[in-house]
Amino acid sequence: IIEEAHGSCGCTVPDYPKDAISAGETKDIKVKFNSAGKQGPNTKTVTITANTEPLQTVISIKADVEAAEEKK
Repeated sequence: IIEEAHGSCGCTVPDYPKDAISAGETKDIKVKFNSAGKQGPNTKTVTITANTEPLQTVISIKADVEAAEEKK
């Protein structure tokens, strides 16, 4: 059971399954990253707290944000 998942900043928002996950079963955790104003390489983390060993697991999200082309 995932008790909570939270991003390292407000720009990283996880959406995780709220129901129990059986042993051997897989579920997805979706993470939205708002890249506005974050040009260049970015590394963000999501900390997952669950009834697992260890109690917390940290996953990393890496992105290289390119500047939008200017409209003429």
